[in-house]
Amino acid sequence: MNIEQLNAKRESLLATARELASGEGDLAQVKSIMAEAKNIDERIETIKSLGASAPVVAPAVNPQPWKGGINVQRNPFNGSADEKNLKAYTFGQFARHLAGVKSATKWLSDNGHLKSQTEGTDSAGGYTVPNIVSSDLIWLREMYGVARRNSRIYPMSSDTLLVPSATASTTVYYASEATAITASDITFGQVSLAAKKLAVLTIASKELGEDTVIDLGAALARDMAYAIAKEEDNACFNGDGTSTYGSITGILQAVYGLNATKANIAGVVVGAALSGASFANFTLANFQAMVAKLPTYADNAKWYMHKDLFFNGVADKLIALGGNAILDIQNAYTQAPTLFGYPIEWVQNMPKAPAATTPVAILGDLSKGVAFGDRRAMTVEVSDQVKFVEDALTYKATERFAFNAHDVGNVSGTASARVPGSLIVLATSNAS
Repeated sequence: MNIEQLNAKRESLLATARELASGEGDLAQVKSIMAEAKNIDERIETIKSLGASAPVVAPAVNPQPWKGGINVQRNPFNGSADEKNLKAYTFGQFARHLAGVKSATKWLSDNGHLKSQTEGTDSAGGYTVPNIVSSDLIWLREMYGVARRNSRIYPMSSDTLLVPSATASTTVYYASEATAITASDITFGQVSLAAKKLAVLTIASKELGEDTVIDLGAALARDMAYAIAKEEDNACFNGDGTSTYGSITGILQAVYGLNATKANIAGVVVGAALSGASFANFTLANFQAMVAKLPTYADNAKWYMHKDLFFNGVADKLIALGGNAILDIQNAYTQAPTLFGYPIEWVQNMPKAPAATTPVAILGDLSKGVAFGDRRAMTVEVSDQVKFVEDALTYKATERFAFNAHDVGNVSGTASARVPGSLIVLATSNAS
């Protein structure tokens, strides 16, 4: 390489390092990239000290097809128009690289975007996504993934992780003069996380990859990130512990399933009997009771429910209040509504159609009440064999995560002995 080409490579490395450092990238990786850039600096200085021993070849023009073009519709990446298109172009080239397109591999390598092969896969695929787009794929997953966005994330270095949790505090006594003080201990429990694999397949024609790399990258990124995030939410909110949900028990069933006698569950509020296929029989008092049960340490609590439940089971009551009374309960008609002072997050794969004796909504602090384990971020692989007859490529995205809703409160037949956790669940009653 000549000096101009080395400088271009150095700038590309530094740009990648800046992006990782400004986000939540691995600092060790940032330092490694900076060390590589420093080595290039030293090589440039060496070339300069030796003088021009041969005519300098004019640097090749580096085409930038993502610049100045029409913006891709629904481009899911972050940044300015050119930055978003560059990331989509990079991801599209990455997809073509996985399919064995040598020009795509060369482009990724020349621009410092090609990362190492993952463990346990062959050279046909299994590469992790380039640095420049990996942080945006995580951002996309969090944008769509309500559970991940609101939970405390625990990085997992193995398939299982035990997270210590304080279950009881020390005891305070009134001590008498010259009398030994009674000792007490903090009691700790263990929250267990076991990694589960999510996988998604999507098909792209070879012509699509040949005709428009940017569109291919945007389409694949949006589709795979959305599909995985949607299933994360499905398991974390609705999971019943069966294989359908990867043996994950979500928040609704973790609380509602504690006991057959729902009135004895500290963290459950049972609403009025259903009126046909409608949430109309829920009252504001049902939601008020949930707020009353919520412990004060749940200081980052939100409502989690399907949008239909809110507008068919809550908004009609607020409209009936009239005057300014509605403002005393919530800011009802904005893009970010609140109820009794707590923000509402729409979870569109939570229960939409009412059914008897079914948990349907949550008021909870996920940062306190659940543990979300991150074992491995999204990995992409490709095959040209599955859809050989159709002359299409099959792209597979996988990730490994874990989930445990642990702060669910207790169960007691004595009302005064019921102690709710930071996750409160609303359920329907028997049909009327």
